[in-house]
Formats: sequence, C-alpha cells, structure tokens
Amino acid sequence: MNPEPPERIPNVDEIRPSYLAKHIDFSERERRNRQLGERAEEFVLRMEKQRLTAQGRPDLAAEVEWSSKDRGDGLGFDIRSFDSNGDQERFLEVKATNSGKYLPFFISENERAFSNDYSDAFRLYRVYEFTTAPKFFILPGSIEQHVHLLPQNYRARF
Repeated sequence: MNPEPPERIPNVDEIRPSYLAKHIDFSERERRNRQLGERAEEFVLRMEKQRLTAQGRPDLAAEVEWSSKDRGDGLGFDIRSFDSNGDQERFLEVKATNSGKYLPFFISENERAFSNDYSDAFRLYRVYEFTTAPKFFILPGSIEQHVHLLPQNYRARF
C-alpha cells in the first residue's frame, strides 16, 4: 500500500480535442477493463477481510459483501464493509489501472452522487500498477473533495 494519494493540483488545464482518427476495438477494451476491475475488486475484498480479521473482527470479515458481484452494478459502490468497531458500514468503490498513480479514471454520476450522500462512510480505493506490483491509496469521503471532475459524456434530451 502507498497510503499517500496524489496531491490535488489547484488548476487543471483544459484538454483540447485532438480530432485524430483511430481504429479502436471498443469491445476488446471493455472486456479488458471489466476483467481488470473485477480482479481489483476481488483484491480489495480480500484486503478488507484480512484487515478486519487482523483487528480481531472475523465476524465482520465474514459479513463483507462484494456488492457489485452479488447484487449488481448501480449501487454507487462495489464492496460493503465495516469499520473495526462494527458500528459503521463502509462503502468502497474500486478504481483500478495497470498504469501509474496519476492516471485519470472514470467515475459515474451515480458513484459521484453516492460519495456525496454517504460521504462519512464512502471510500474510493485507487488501485494502480495492478498486474506488476499492486499498490493503492484511499480517498475517504466525497470524491469531489479530492479530484477535479471533467465532463466526458453528455446526455442530450429534448
């Protein structure tokens, strides 16, 4: 674990569109990203169970839930865990990459809103360099207090 998250840079330069044509196999990219995400979620799930067991709470470790796998996506988090006292749930969202610590990541509107509504219990686990030597840091609370959010997609309505 590398417990220190990246520093938040005060100003972020606007990224200009490049308008370059390229051939992208979206299906293959989605398959690889889904596989990476699932493996990283399993990694964090095991770490959470180990953390609670090491803190003398194997009862809570047995209750940790891989929510996105057991109940499906759309909850706003991937894993439901607990603090070591067992009196507060923790909602963990896992974002993984095989690249470095500073690589931007995507977050859904649902995940952003959930992190605001449940900021006391929300934790984003940023797992990086996953296939070589997994490292991670944790961003507690609302996502927006840690990162700059830049729009990537828009819903067009009449």
